[in-house]
Amino acid sequence: MPSTLTPSTLQVPKHRFSEPRHNLPGQNGQDTAEDRFTIAFARAYARQFPRIHRGTTANRISMVREIPVNGYGITDLLTIAWAGDETETYPDTHRFLENTRPTVRAFEMKLRDWRRAMSQASRYKNFAHQAIAVIPVRLAPSALPYLDTFRKIRTGLWLFDEETQIIRVLHTPRARKPRSTRYFQEAVLKASHVANPVNIIS
Repeated sequence: MPSTLTPSTLQVPKHRFSEPRHNLPGQNGQDTAEDRFTIAFARAYARQFPRIHRGTTANRISMVREIPVNGYGITDLLTIAWAGDETETYPDTHRFLENTRPTVRAFEMKLRDWRRAMSQASRYKNFAHQAIAVIPVRLAPSALPYLDTFRKIRTGLWLFDEETQIIRVLHTPRARKPRSTRYFQEAVLKASHVANPVNIIS
């Protein structure tokens, strides 16, 4: 694993697509408002992790943006959390998963269309333990009446205020084994190529 960073210096790297057209300016070459929202959320999440996940033993987290998983879309943010020593290293992804049993969370960010965020996030349950839609606080009035729908489809709904950097958890589904072991391993492997682990500050 790479050297440790702190949440304030977290770069939240972006996965590089193998298809050249995805790396052109205007595709993934330039940050958009949604990219900036995602990066701000990721940094806030690293700081607020102990509050959001009270009782967890995880003390390390890796984050990466735009992980493509065949057939299930491209998650805006993938996080991998586990308990471990920062000096520990693993020869491969299989050994890492076997020894740490991390929790993988997939987040879908939308600045306007919360319904689309819910729909896309729900697909991430195929390769993540938890799938969560994250929207700005200004969308709360339109999304809150449908909180039961989020619960029924086991998809989380969180609010993020870019100005205050506060994350408000409305619903987080219980962590469940990803539906596809193959794509779960694929997502972690892709993330491991670019993400740096961060010590979570309690």
